[in-house]
Amino acid sequence: MTKETTGPLRLLRETHEERVLAALRTQGAMTRAQLAERTGLSRATLSSIVQDLLATDAVTETAVDGAARGRGRPVTLLTLNAAGGLALGMDLGHRRIQVTVANVAHEIVGSAGIACSERTPWARRLELALELVDSLATAHHLSLAALAGIGVGVVGPVSETGGHRQPSRAARIGLVRDGLTDRFGLPVYVDNNTRLAALAEAIWGAGAGLQNVLYLRLSYGVGGGLVLGGHLFSGAGGAAGELGHVSVDRDGPRCRCGGHGCLERYVSLAAVLEQCGVRRFDEVLRRLSDGDESVRRIIATAGTRIGAVLAAACNTVNPETVVIGGELAAAGNNLLEPIRAAVHQYAHSQVRQGLQIAPATLGNDDAARGGIALVLRRSALLAGYPASASGLPPGVQLHDIG
Repeated sequence: MTKETTGPLRLLRETHEERVLAALRTQGAMTRAQLAERTGLSRATLSSIVQDLLATDAVTETAVDGAARGRGRPVTLLTLNAAGGLALGMDLGHRRIQVTVANVAHEIVGSAGIACSERTPWARRLELALELVDSLATAHHLSLAALAGIGVGVVGPVSETGGHRQPSRAARIGLVRDGLTDRFGLPVYVDNNTRLAALAEAIWGAGAGLQNVLYLRLSYGVGGGLVLGGHLFSGAGGAAGELGHVSVDRDGPRCRCGGHGCLERYVSLAAVLEQCGVRRFDEVLRRLSDGDESVRRIIATAGTRIGAVLAAACNTVNPETVVIGGELAAAGNNLLEPIRAAVHQYAHSQVRQGLQIAPATLGNDDAARGGIALVLRRSALLAGYPASASGLPPGVQLHDIG
């Protein structure tokens, strides 16, 4: 591979592509001259990008009726190609199932979610996800025959082979992958849902355009994702970014992972709700808004614990930005300011210099969007990424798709 296909130049090109797609998405049909003015790209750069987008059916080109023709190229209009194929993203989370459909231009054409119990069997979760797919297809008049592939986020580590070393989790991954393959007969990519959320934030969200992003998701579990050197990073066993299982008190309570005093035991959504004595996080937010000092202290203490762990992680990977997502992030500066203060206190001076700590900007469909990115394989962040898919013809590799 050349440096342009794997390194900073490729990331720059993908950024330029997204700029062109965003202009067409917001402004509608445009000529090349209008696109050049809108995006600020040179004619040569724009021409190369447009040719690639035409070749992948992300955009279409039509002649302008009645346009005067000179000695140069005929005047044409470029538009997003809604019929160029669809990608399906799913997030099968602890307590929520989200399904999102996009076209090859990364334009979201439908999204829906539904709550579920953490005890919901995985076969039932898959059924609920498929019901959401069918309802989206009906509501938006989508032909599922246009699907190019499916990217699915699941709870827990997923290795570079697309599986797991623990038999029960491997069975869960296999059930999801095989069920979707049997239903659609398409490539199915399965990955950790937090890592997919990190991917989406690094492409379209708070980390867009950056090459080193640390993502932390604060939900019923606490997990993370890493983009290093412009590439999504999974680790040898698919467990990279598991910051929730960093011990903050070796004499603390036993964690489900087998350790003691893990961060997740103190700052997960369930732990915070228990500390605040409420059942819903909306109530926590209401009490914060009302100036409840006891709740503010609980959130601040959680932020300090999180910041101490993040400081160690930042000292290790030296990110440009830390993105905080998940339900707990809705606490806003009540949580973020203690996190920032702890990172500033504990991180190395060279690491914290210029470091941004920002809330995630995508919503409940972040991991589903990351699944879409796995299918489309359009982002440089995925260059060389080891996610594997079922449903591929023999001999076809991931880099051959998209």
